[in-house]
Amino acid sequence: SAIVAALVNADLLILLSDIDGLYSDDPRKNQNAKFITVVPEMNEEFMKMGKGTNSNVGTGGMQTKLIAAKIATAAGADMVIANGKNMDIISEVMKGRVVGTLFMAHKSKVFDLVKVIEEEI
Repeated sequence: SAIVAALVNADLLILLSDIDGLYSDDPRKNQNAKFITVVPEMNEEFMKMGKGTNSNVGTGGMQTKLIAAKIATAAGADMVIANGKNMDIISEVMKGRVVGTLFMAHKSKVFDLVKVIEEEI
C-alpha cells in the first residue's frame, strides 16, 4: 500500500490494524507501553518500537507497518495506523480526529522509491 501511495503521489495512507497504532513497546506484552499519537519523522528510535511485534490479523506486524510509514512519508504522504475494529475509524481520520498514530510526511527532494525499497529488504 505504501508503494502504491508513493506511485500515485497520495496525500494520505491509512493502514488499519488490530491495534490502535504505534506504542513504545508491544502493549500485549508490556502494560506500561506508551501510545504514540504523532511521529514527526521516521527515525531509528521509532523503527525499533516495531521489533518483535506481530499482528493477529494481516501480515508482518508493526515492523512492516513502520517500513510502510518510512516509504509513504518520504514520498510525501501522511500515514495513519488505526484500529480497523472501529467501523467509523476512516471517517474519524478524515475528520481530523486524533485516532491512531499519525506519521507526518517529510517528502525527500531526492526520493527514490527503488532505493528506499532496497534499503528495507
